[in-house]
Amino acid sequence: MEYLLADWGEIGAQFSTMFSGLGKVELTENHLSFTSNAPLVATGILLTKEGALIASMPLHAIDSSFERVVFGEGLESIRLIGPMFDYTYSIPSEILALRNTD
Repeated sequence: MEYLLADWGEIGAQFSTMFSGLGKVELTENHLSFTSNAPLVATGILLTKEGALIASMPLHAIDSSFERVVFGEGLESIRLIGPMFDYTYSIPSEILALRNTD
């Protein structure tokens, strides 16, 4: 499922579905964010309507801009693509395991 930033509402719906039950999800008119719950892997991602990305995983962080959003099959990853930028955020397996407990 691929979207342009203009499809912000659809991006928000997919983002919500992708991270539902895995941690704290916040959806606003201007940004979407996910933060994992302790004591699981500390990770998070924030996307803004203007195309800014802020992601955090153990031992690395990233802050850049994107124009297209691609949700992976199974909603286990999200790929953000810009003119000189291509980044894939994958949900850690320890957090994905929460989907199987529902």
